[in-house]
Amino acid sequence: MKSKSEKVSNKAANVLAVNQDEANQAINRARKLKKYVTEIEAKNDNQSQRLDSLLSSLDEIDLDAINLDGIDNAVSIENSQVESTFRLKPLMYMDTSQNFNFIFNESNKYAENCNLDLTNPYLAGLSEVEVNQLSSMLSEKYNFSSLDKWDYLFSSVAGIIGGLIDAFLVGSVVDGNKKGLTHNEQGIFGKISDDTCDKLIQKYATFESGKKMDSPKKAIRWLEKNHKVSYDASHNGRIVGSTVHGMNASNHHLLSLAHDPGPLGLFFGIVDQMDGKSTFISGGRLIRIITTSAESDAVLNQNGPMKVIKATQNWFGHICSDIGGSSGSKGRGAGLPVPFYNLTQELNFGNVKGEDKNFAEVAEWLYKQGEDCRAFTAQALPVIIMEALVRLYWVFKKHFYYGKNWKESISKANQISLQKMLLLATATFEATDMGDALIRNGFNVTALLRINFVGLLDLEFKSIQVLRGTVKKREKLDELDEDLQEEWARVYQSI
Repeated sequence: MKSKSEKVSNKAANVLAVNQDEANQAINRARKLKKYVTEIEAKNDNQSQRLDSLLSSLDEIDLDAINLDGIDNAVSIENSQVESTFRLKPLMYMDTSQNFNFIFNESNKYAENCNLDLTNPYLAGLSEVEVNQLSSMLSEKYNFSSLDKWDYLFSSVAGIIGGLIDAFLVGSVVDGNKKGLTHNEQGIFGKISDDTCDKLIQKYATFESGKKMDSPKKAIRWLEKNHKVSYDASHNGRIVGSTVHGMNASNHHLLSLAHDPGPLGLFFGIVDQMDGKSTFISGGRLIRIITTSAESDAVLNQNGPMKVIKATQNWFGHICSDIGGSSGSKGRGAGLPVPFYNLTQELNFGNVKGEDKNFAEVAEWLYKQGEDCRAFTAQALPVIIMEALVRLYWVFKKHFYYGKNWKESISKANQISLQKMLLLATATFEATDMGDALIRNGFNVTALLRINFVGLLDLEFKSIQVLRGTVKKREKLDELDEDLQEEWARVYQSI
């Protein structure tokens, strides 16, 4: 049952809605009158011009031949048309001369006569643009979700578009020496990513050496020679096989933490060079062994901050030499793993059905097939395209539908509505991607070669983001309830 204050507030809202409608009707009538006045002024100007023309040629006119009755009839018709134009219906209004209950009853009569819907009196007095703006303001302030069927539809379509781009333009991760593992080979995006990586290696080697590098192999060879590190299997053969169990030339980038191209690799790359040791993951365990060699003297002989600077420079140069495979690689070569992918070798448990491999071994197998930084970059492209489509749609909707200016229409990451759209698009993208992988490769481990892992990581991130936004929404609801109670009290006291 509604409280007394709520009933009074609803009545007040009815009256205010009717007042707003009266104002709107008056504004529309004023606009019509202005239009009519403009038309009459134009007609008067036209008649004045015609009269001036007649007067100027009066001497040439045979007055006896003029049909005065016809002129009178034409003028009479034109005047009647002008009069009919001003036959406007009188404006409706409500009587406000008595008490509030009388005014409220009058407002109901007005609404009935003018077909004014007072089902929600708080919105009845607002235009469609004002309602949209109010909806946008409330959704932003209180973290509401204001999605409609078109938002859900566009998000799903954007996800399908991204999935199709991944299926046909990214293709599968594939080692250049082991083609034929999947029904479709590397797509055009994968090839573009590989070629771009080679060009960047050439440019960096040319910049550092001061000599033009004609080919990626030549650039890699120069970087390998000038950025040797003791934790690299090709420069320290004794760590292969016996010292670090299972390590060989094809997987030493994965087992050596200093070969991580992100912050993890930077940290261990500096530490390993400065203390003459190397850090590996072997059999699910983190191990450190002494690997001091002549190649590390350039770092160890430095003092103070220069030791860190030299180690950082050497680590980066060695990373550049490995990211596109080694100079002796045949075909595509084994590049560097994605940042933090080395940590998958800690997952020395589980059993993948039908493969007799644990999770770490499957991750190693996937890396050897070509799941490196270059493949990861190619997989990121359809995800970026999909997200760009959703964000552009949201910006245009806020500008053209909610009436915001372009600056205000720029998407904010903390808007729950946008987060939900991105989550739906990403989920649709991954469903399309996985469906393509299973259709082409069946339910076996080779399907992983077509899975977009960037999309999976993005799906996880978006899910956490929406969950966090939902929790915050509950806090905003409590805040909204307090604001409404204050507003009810203010309206009730003012009546």
